[in-house]
Amino acid sequence: MATKEQIIEHGLGYLGDVGIEAVCQVCVPNGGSCCKSCSYLRDRVGCQSRNTSCTAWLCGFQKYIFFELGLLEAWNLFWEQVPGQDYRQDFTPTQVVVPLWLDKPDPRIRSIVDAFARDLEELRIHKKIMISQFNDTLESYMINNLLYPDSEIARHVLKKQRNHMLDFKQFRMEKENYYSR
Repeated sequence: MATKEQIIEHGLGYLGDVGIEAVCQVCVPNGGSCCKSCSYLRDRVGCQSRNTSCTAWLCGFQKYIFFELGLLEAWNLFWEQVPGQDYRQDFTPTQVVVPLWLDKPDPRIRSIVDAFARDLEELRIHKKIMISQFNDTLESYMINNLLYPDSEIARHVLKKQRNHMLDFKQFRMEKENYYSR
């Protein structure tokens, strides 16, 4: 048995271990916040009602990174065990049976995520992308990849996704270095 708070902390800890905050530090100040217009968000303070739904949700950037690093399936399986998630709301019981917990990610993954964040910032500075639109497009590619795996649609979407991500050179290089070790 785990408390709802333990589950949330586990999810946040995993995101922290992956180093996802490096991407958020580029995205959020540039209009890409997933929390935009949420009534629980307080300016300069942050979330006032952290819940399982918001912790489990990944933006397009996060989904892509998790997908590319082979973390997305485990993330989704973990959160599928947690009942009561709804859009920006949480009906999760105070105690939940969670048989599968996320294993700590390889600490070297942080360098790949940092490279993604550097690419994102560089592209933003050079006005090659608008962060919010770029994230939304990536999100739609990821949704299609997950909805239609092993199909002609997925192959077409993956090709478009690869083109969409061409300028993420530091990310690709760091990822290649990681897998070659």
